[in-house]
Amino acid sequence: MKGKLLLVVTLIFASSWPISTVFGEKNMDEGWFDFIKKEKEEQEQSQEPQKGVHKRHEAWIKYNAKELGIDTEGKDLNELAKEVREKKLLKKAEELGIKTEGKNPKELSAEIHQAKVKKEAEELGIDSNGKGMDVLAEEVIDTKLKNKANELGIKTEGKNRSSLLKEINRSILIKEAKEYGVETEGKKHHEIVMEIHEAKIYDSAEKLGIDTEGRKPNEILSEIFEKYASEAKELKIFPFEDNKDKFFLEHHMQD
Repeated sequence: MKGKLLLVVTLIFASSWPISTVFGEKNMDEGWFDFIKKEKEEQEQSQEPQKGVHKRHEAWIKYNAKELGIDTEGKDLNELAKEVREKKLLKKAEELGIKTEGKNPKELSAEIHQAKVKKEAEELGIDSNGKGMDVLAEEVIDTKLKNKANELGIKTEGKNRSSLLKEINRSILIKEAKEYGVETEGKKHHEIVMEIHEAKIYDSAEKLGIDTEGRKPNEILSEIFEKYASEAKELKIFPFEDNKDKFFLEHHMQD
């Protein structure tokens, strides 16, 4: 149960990792941090070095550091990522009217989560009176899943939250793969995710007039962040697209 509730917290607080890549300015932050955390956990399980995790997201980390006025000189990526996350938390807390003085990042995250759950509940027409935060979060996630399943024509009867989320996730992923010409047959979830991610990078580069010949996707993404962020935001293209399905694409649920 504890693991499920933790996932509910993560989902409500989510904003995308690179597949959907949230990337409207107001939502882009948490998804990237979730993605980095996910990669670190996977590397821990496989006992691989972790130093490359932040390196793969260097452009995003440095872009946000610059936007937040954080001095990057002499700092490694781990330190910089930590500063970016903490400053983003402070900014979000202030936007939500949460007092930040004397509170650590963990405490702020918890309060931000509660505020977001209440906001989601209100938007979904869920009565929050007399309900604990865990119960309310459960109702929010279940309502969002059922609404999306109905939209996609997926039957919900007899399915638990885990299987329903996976089915929704797969349906959205396959649709997005088709849009970007990515083959899905015989491929694992993360392989499809990364291929779509790369396809989006090349698609954005073409729209921005960036030369891609002989260049790796991460190099192109770095250039987008460094030189074309304003244009990409204006066009609402990757990595600043507004994906309405980000909530469902970003996470898998475990029983």
